[in-house]
Amino acid sequence: MGLQVFVRLATFSMNAVVIILAGGEAFGVTSVRFELLLSTILFLSREGMRNVLLRIDADRSAGSQVRPNTDRSNVHRRRPPVHEQRIINAALIPIGAGIAMASALYIYYVAYGPRSSASADQPHYYVSLTLYILAAWVELCVEPLFALSRSRMLFKLQAKCEGIAVAGRCTSVVLVLLVGRYPGGGIGGNPFKLAAFAVGQMAYAVLILLSYLWTMSCELEYSVWSCYLPRRVALDLEGKQVSYIGPAVKGLAVTLVGQSLLKHFLTQGDNMVMAKFATPTEMGTFAFISNYGSIPARIVFLPLEEASRAMFSKMANRGSGSASVDDAGFFGMSADDARISRHVLTTLGKLHLLIGTILLVFGTLLSPTLLSLIGQRDLAMQHTLAAYCIYLPFMGMNGFLEAFAHCVATKKQLLRISTWMSCFTVVYALFAIQMLHGLELGSAGMVIANMVNMALRISYCWRFISQWFERLGVGGGPRLSAMLPHPAVLYTCLLSGAVILAALTLTDQQELLNRAATLAVSAALGIVVLREIWRKEQPFIQSVLALRSGQLQRPRSE
Repeated sequence: MGLQVFVRLATFSMNAVVIILAGGEAFGVTSVRFELLLSTILFLSREGMRNVLLRIDADRSAGSQVRPNTDRSNVHRRRPPVHEQRIINAALIPIGAGIAMASALYIYYVAYGPRSSASADQPHYYVSLTLYILAAWVELCVEPLFALSRSRMLFKLQAKCEGIAVAGRCTSVVLVLLVGRYPGGGIGGNPFKLAAFAVGQMAYAVLILLSYLWTMSCELEYSVWSCYLPRRVALDLEGKQVSYIGPAVKGLAVTLVGQSLLKHFLTQGDNMVMAKFATPTEMGTFAFISNYGSIPARIVFLPLEEASRAMFSKMANRGSGSASVDDAGFFGMSADDARISRHVLTTLGKLHLLIGTILLVFGTLLSPTLLSLIGQRDLAMQHTLAAYCIYLPFMGMNGFLEAFAHCVATKKQLLRISTWMSCFTVVYALFAIQMLHGLELGSAGMVIANMVNMALRISYCWRFISQWFERLGVGGGPRLSAMLPHPAVLYTCLLSGAVILAALTLTDQQELLNRAATLAVSAALGIVVLREIWRKEQPFIQSVLALRSGQLQRPRSE
């Protein structure tokens, strides 16, 4: 949790500075086009194998447990134990796959990419492209060390290495941009505005590799360089079957890599559309607002979603161990667990609708004022931020509904869910292209298209979950009426919105004093809304706190 907060806040602070130093177009090209390239190489190369390594780690025998590092006198002469050697062998595969994928993408970009476009005409475009691809390969070299640290549950070590790398990236980007301001004749002519991001990414990759090499050399009982040497290991106790990873792992790897490919298209659909059809200015606006807007999503939504996912998985596993799949293909679950799950879904739904109501009133109305505080007065950016405030609760609702659906679905149902999600992604892409080209709504249109995508996914998951609860015979699924905020909270929000709208309309927001007064009035109204939530939503607040600590139980009213 602390690492996620640090990374997000560091990224937020860096973006606030670099968008001033580099300009929106360069920020858009790097945040959409280059980051899409980077995530494609990293995600497709390592995500599937990371999931395979979890299976290898779960299957290790008691005799292969790693003992603490107490004797380092012969550290350079010992080999990894069999279990860790299997992890090393599997973790080396993403390095080779990443080299092949990075080379293919580089050739494609150079041979078939646009020679003259708003993106390619940026200074040092192809140099920056090369640095990003090299940085991806360097980062992949961390995989054997990362896999071993996760196997040994060295989470603090991972956080330390990640923090060092993030700090180095932020510092490198800002320093290169500051150096480029002077020979380029100011902010607009900075010749290093693309190269700065590439240098920052390379600094991140090098620092995280060096950090892992140093910290893991203090943890391992053998030379850290042994983590880059593949060796055959015995797959059975008699030593008759010898292989690098084994046929079972190979088959599982193919399956999970295929799932990773689908997941990549589902999660990176917006960047793919933006990279193909949007202008650099539209990319910059969308990327800037997405980075700002993702902070509350990661800090507030993600911990609750992870806690609920763990709870759902535990209940589903407990149910699947004692109940068979019925004629309709639904896993069973005990009545008590089902009612607790329904209460968790209702609690999370109410949380997101409450946050959505507050964002709808305060976020949309105050977007111009808030952006003006950081020197952003662009009308397109104001519209995008207002739309993103409405989009956030859609994203949060989809997150926990999909989490529950994936926890209780059978393999056949998971395949059906993935098929429908792929169809929704195609609909989203077509809608987004129409928003960009047909209606010319720019980055705000992309956010609207994302809302449509989330609405389709929410509708499907809601229908699936309702059928699942009806099949169990526990009184149906969660009700939307139970998720709605208390009427007093809604009335308070509406009244606050009317007051803020009047202040924005009757005063000149170009004056700093008027903006400060509007923000002060809005803050006071926000406190009134929070006080009303505290007074009227006490059972809900207690449920959220219990969920955060993993102690949520079914309420007596059920």
